[in-house]
Amino acid sequence: MGAGDLAAFREAGRALFSLGLVKGSEGNLSTWDGERLLITRTGCELAALSEGDVLEGTVDEPPAAASSDLSRHLAIYRANGRGAVAHAHPPGSVPEGWVQGQEHGSYAFGDTLEAAVAGIVRSARRAARRGDGAP
Repeated sequence: MGAGDLAAFREAGRALFSLGLVKGSEGNLSTWDGERLLITRTGCELAALSEGDVLEGTVDEPPAAASSDLSRHLAIYRANGRGAVAHAHPPGSVPEGWVQGQEHGSYAFGDTLEAAVAGIVRSARRAARRGDGAP
């Protein structure tokens, strides 16, 4: 993983945190260039990513400690091709009594992490205007 990759992940994570779209270890990020998959590890904090928090693998052989939402990221890449995925938890987007494996939060796909984060922000703003919190 190059320094530019880590910088992009850090910028995306800090943006989601600063906008109140993730807190603590919520949310995850990934990129796929058609060969190399980079994805945040499960349990990391997007607001303070370190080099060990962004793991490298492939779509066919993802890293073992990848985000618990790995399967959703892979499905998005299989449907859309190369790009980036951001997953956040805007207010009201996680169902009451949520359990692991249940749909939650908001996902966005884009050409870059910056574009995926912008998609999350747009979705959160639309939900806030509607007043329902749903993505």
